[in-house]
This record gives sequence, structure tokens and C-alpha cells, in this order.
Amino acid sequence: MIDQVRALLLSFFAANDVIVQFVHGQVFLVLGVTMGLQWRQRSELELARALPWLAGFGILEAVATWGNSFIPVQAALLPPVAIQDLRFMQLLVYAATFLALLGAGLKLNEPAVPPRVTRYVSFGAFAVITALITVQHVLVRGDSGTGYTNNDVIEAALRYGVCTPAALLVAYGLRQQASHLVGPLHVERVINALRVAGYGFVLYVLVEGLLAPPLASFPANVLNDQTVYILTGIPVGILRAIAGGVITFFFFRALEVFRIEADRLAQALERQKSLGAERERISRELHDTTIQSIYAAGLVLEGARQSIDAASEAGGRPEDAGVALAMARGDLDAAIGALNKTIQGIRNYIYDLRTSGTEENLTVGLGQVVEEFRARTGLPTRWMAEGRPWGTLSAEQRQHVYQIAREALNNIARHAQATRVSVELRYDGCGDRNRGDQNRDNRNRGNGKRDDARHVICLRISDNGTGDLPSQGQVGRGLRNMRERAQLLGGTLDIRATHGKGTVVTLEVNVNDAETKTVVGRRP
Repeated sequence: MIDQVRALLLSFFAANDVIVQFVHGQVFLVLGVTMGLQWRQRSELELARALPWLAGFGILEAVATWGNSFIPVQAALLPPVAIQDLRFMQLLVYAATFLALLGAGLKLNEPAVPPRVTRYVSFGAFAVITALITVQHVLVRGDSGTGYTNNDVIEAALRYGVCTPAALLVAYGLRQQASHLVGPLHVERVINALRVAGYGFVLYVLVEGLLAPPLASFPANVLNDQTVYILTGIPVGILRAIAGGVITFFFFRALEVFRIEADRLAQALERQKSLGAERERISRELHDTTIQSIYAAGLVLEGARQSIDAASEAGGRPEDAGVALAMARGDLDAAIGALNKTIQGIRNYIYDLRTSGTEENLTVGLGQVVEEFRARTGLPTRWMAEGRPWGTLSAEQRQHVYQIAREALNNIARHAQATRVSVELRYDGCGDRNRGDQNRDNRNRGNGKRDDARHVICLRISDNGTGDLPSQGQVGRGLRNMRERAQLLGGTLDIRATHGKGTVVTLEVNVNDAETKTVVGRRP
């Protein structure tokens, strides 16, 4: 019964091989066109850098696949030499396809992989492979007995040596993007879609990278596209179309991340516009109330000084001197009262601004700080939040964290000459926890606490700037304020700079210590 079903499938797909090849190519063409259209939309996400490579991969895969239908049809019309030339061009397309996939994998794994490596490796490898395929084609052109065999060997080498590692690299990169890039958006459906697309590339490895044309040597003599076709009755093109369909469908769903980014950018611009309007309002309020009150107090003090001068010039007329001193005393009392009233008004105004700008969620608040910095400076800024909070910080403590982040980012904008900035928030401690572990262990043993990374909030701000820090005698008020705020949080602040490579600012706060520590300070 099974043999009959397999024989039926073999005859059916043999008669419809052109349709199978068309569907296979069409799936990847849709992937390529979709990625190409999204690539034209401006985005700051690292995922967007891989889109042109994925677009090229999808389109080239479709062209190479359709060649499997086009070349056999032309065999009845063209001489063998022309067919060899077509097969030669198809091999070049296969090489470009797999190297485009390699470029996408390298891009998805930035910044672990330097940006220039992608271009050098992909284009350099394509030049080398093209030269080798061209030499082989020139040597066997016209030899119908060896041409196809050598071409099959080259195709198998491309599948084993380029396609398989490239697809695995893409799968790993998509997992990294889902965890580190899209994770802070807190959109589970996008994260899951990227992960399933990564699994689709693993399936692509199984049906595209490991299933080469049949050869006399291992492993192609045991596992090849014809073996699978004979054993199952299903051509490998159907399996490759399924893998492409999984990749295309879930990648299309993952493109929602770019819409979310656009929405958030629009919200950030709206907040920036609102912030500008609020600044204008504050400017008017200060000009019409505070400055006028201070100016009026200054006039009263000027009158008091004139009264004092009049008292000193009264000479032997005590009654005149007494009247002048009484007027001066009245003016001073009035000026003191006006200044006290102005100070109280400023205090209330600042307190209202601080409480209105307080965020209950540290991730959201820091995200707004990063978005304001990005909108204000235009610097590409990577923002990442990982883990879940196991404790809470008070509004005043969160304000200390925000101000440390703002000061670090402002220093980057003013002094670092950076072209790339990264802000990372982790609720489970810093990855490199060797620094400061001994002190923290001693403190926790003294308090009867267990050192648990889950209770350590880590904020790390880095750049690729000059990496020059001011000398000890030139440290400004901003750096001193950052260290004072870290002490008030009961945390540690570490600033490390490498000349020519940038600066890394790391703030670690133990939530247990921050919750039990009394933050001492005066209201403005």
C-alpha cells in the first residue's frame, strides 16, 4: 500500500515538476520583495540592516530555482555547450544566493561582528568563488561527459560549505534580535514570530543546505535530493517551499516591529513638541512672575539703600536719621518677604514638575530619557532592557537613576565625539560581575543577606567616542553629582574609558539595599 502511494506521488510530481519549481521560487520571491519594500522604510533597528541582504537572498533563490525548470526545457532547443553556459550562470546565482544569506547572518549578529566584516567577507568570498567556477567552466566547456558532474560537485560544495553555515548564522542572529533588540518592546507576538522564522532557517538547512545533488562521495552518495524523493515520493522542492513559506510568513508577521517603532517615534516627536510648548510656558511663567518679583524686590532694596544713605547724611538731626532708618527697615522687610514668597513659589513649581514627570516603571522612564536624547542629538542609540524587576525603587530613587543617565548621555553629546551609543538596563545584574563582587559579598554577609543577581539593577551606558576622561583636578560638577546620586542609591558607579574606543558608565544598585536605605536630601 505504501509503495503504491509512493509510486502515485512520484508519477504525479514528475508530471508537475514545473509547478513545483514555480511554487518554490515564488515563495522566496515574495520573501525578497517584502524585505526589499521594508528596507526602503527608514529605521534605526539593527534588524533593518539585514533586510537588503535578505531581499537579495529571496530574489536570487527564486531565480536559481526557476533555472531548474528553464534549463531542461532549453535542452531540447540549444546545443550542449549553451546548456553548460546556462548551468554555469545558475551556479553563479546559487553562489550569490548563499553569500547574500551569509551577509544577512553577519548583519544580524552585529555588533559582535564588525560592520565592515560583512561586506569584506561576502563580496570577497563571491569574487573567489566566481573565479573558481569560471576556471572550472572554461576547462570543461564543451566536454559533455564531465560538465554536469563537475557542476554538481560545485553545487554540493556551495550547499555544504556556504549555505549551511550561513543559514545557521541567520537562525542564531534572529534569536539574538528577538532577545536583545525587540525584547524591550514587550510585544510577545513579534518576539515569537522572529524565533519561529529562525527555526524556519534551521529547516532550510535540512532541506536546502544538506540535500545536494547525488554524487559518488559521502555524504551526497547517501543523503541527497534524489534519495529523499525516491523514499518519500515528495520532491525536495516541496520541502524547500515549505521552509520558505515558514520563513516568509513569520518574517512578515515580525515586520510589525517596524510599525511599532514608527508609532513610538511619532509619540516621541509628539512628546518633544509638547516639551517645547511646556518650555515656552515655563519661560513665560518665569518671566511674568518670578523674574518680575525678583526685579521688584531689587527696586525695594535699592530704596532701602537710598534710605540708609539719607540716614548717614542726616548729620546732627536724629529725627531725620530715625525716619530714614525706619524707611530702610521697612523696605528690607518688604524685600525679604517678597524674596521668601518667590523662593516658595519656585520650590512649589519645581516640585510639581518633578512629580508630574515621575514614571512608576523604571524601564519606561529610562526609555523616555533615551528617546529624548536620540531626538535631541540624532545619534544612533541602542536601547535594551532585559529581565524583570524583583523589587521597586521609590520615585526619588528613580529620579536619581534618570539624572545619572541624563548626565552620562549629555557628556557623550558634548565631549565624546561618538557615532554610536548603547544604553542597557538589566534587572539581573551586569554580565561581568567580577568587579565589585567582593565588596558586595562582604556587605551582604554583614547584613545577613544572600547575594542574588536578581536583586541587582545594572544600567550600562557606552559609546564609541574618544574615550578621554578629565583629569582629577578637572572633574566637573556633573561627574560629582553622578557619584553622589549613586551613593544616595546605595549603589556603585564605575566609569571606564579606553582611548580611541569609547567610555563605559556602569551603575549597579542592589534593590534590597535601595529599599532599606533612607535617602537623605533637601527639597530644592
